[in-house]
Amino acid sequence: MRLRTPLAWNNLTHDPRRLAVAVSGVMFSVTLIFMELGFLNALLESTVQLLRRLDGEIVIVGSAQYALMAGERFDERRMYQARQVEGVASVSPVYYEAVAGILRPEGKRGYPIRVLAVPTEDAALRIPEFASWKDELRQPGTSLGDVTSRRDFEIPRSADLLPEYRAELNGTKLRVVGHFRLGVDFATDGNLLMSANNFARYFPQRGGGQPLSVVDLAVVKLSPGADRETVLGRLRAALPSDVEPLAVEQLIRREKAFWATNAPLGFIFSVGAVMGFIVGIVICYQIIHADISDHLPEFATLKALGYESPYFIALVLQQCLYLAALGFVPGLMISWIAYGVLSEITGLTMHLTLTVTIGVFLATAAMCATSGVFAVNKLLSVDPAELF
Repeated sequence: MRLRTPLAWNNLTHDPRRLAVAVSGVMFSVTLIFMELGFLNALLESTVQLLRRLDGEIVIVGSAQYALMAGERFDERRMYQARQVEGVASVSPVYYEAVAGILRPEGKRGYPIRVLAVPTEDAALRIPEFASWKDELRQPGTSLGDVTSRRDFEIPRSADLLPEYRAELNGTKLRVVGHFRLGVDFATDGNLLMSANNFARYFPQRGGGQPLSVVDLAVVKLSPGADRETVLGRLRAALPSDVEPLAVEQLIRREKAFWATNAPLGFIFSVGAVMGFIVGIVICYQIIHADISDHLPEFATLKALGYESPYFIALVLQQCLYLAALGFVPGLMISWIAYGVLSEITGLTMHLTLTVTIGVFLATAAMCATSGVFAVNKLLSVDPAELF
């Protein structure tokens, strides 16, 4: 039995030049949507990379903290109190300065850089490089440099060049002994990671002259078999109101929600994705409308033979779905390459996830189908008698 090629496919592919133009139009829209969503994801995901590296199930923050950049610190005594709660195995501090640290390469101007610190004996961050360089980081004036930091800091990407790197942090000499990778975001241009003791030397003004007496985050590890929600309840009951215990995932969601609703860039990227969808509808409509106009005599013949409206609607929608698939694949590939290049250049977190890919494909199908619904009205209103 010989298989028949669908009429919708023949209509779409009979003119290779027009097909190339049609696929290019859809590909452009798909790429635009992917890139806008990629930048939106970079805005949201990059801001929580530090939280995703916390080595624990619960994190204690200042109750007035609305975002990490706010820097609401609390007294270290809250950690000691939390350690007494049943179900808590350990509580470890994380210190950071998001704006007070100025890194100045030798002979150049300085720029603000985020400085992170944890105790060498009780690291609360899952950063393997910290453990590898632990002995060196115990030495005064040492740190690790984030390889994704902006090039203004001139931190060498090659480990062989690090011994030659000369810089000052807040006017005091700094030696970068190794690299780590965390990533930047729209509020942070780079990162340094050091021991808590070194952190105290570079930021002596914290805590009224006792830099480590105030904590930015406290990471709680649970005892084996302990239930997280139960321990959270105990911590909330045991700790004063100046701190707030949260599940790590809860804090990540709160941080993302803050940036999504308060950062103008989030709104801009969201609008950009919607505009990409609208542009795609316009492009697809013009393509399908032109194809229908070119084939009106043929469609009129089919009408005269007794084919009814549902047949033509299904035909046009099928053609739209073919177009969506043909335009989506190259758009996906271009976006995948662009994500990798931009992530490497900017240090932002741009991942092409399966969820985003499926979402954009469904949006592409809906975009083409919507344009087909508008375009098919011309075909349904045609009277065969007017063409013969």
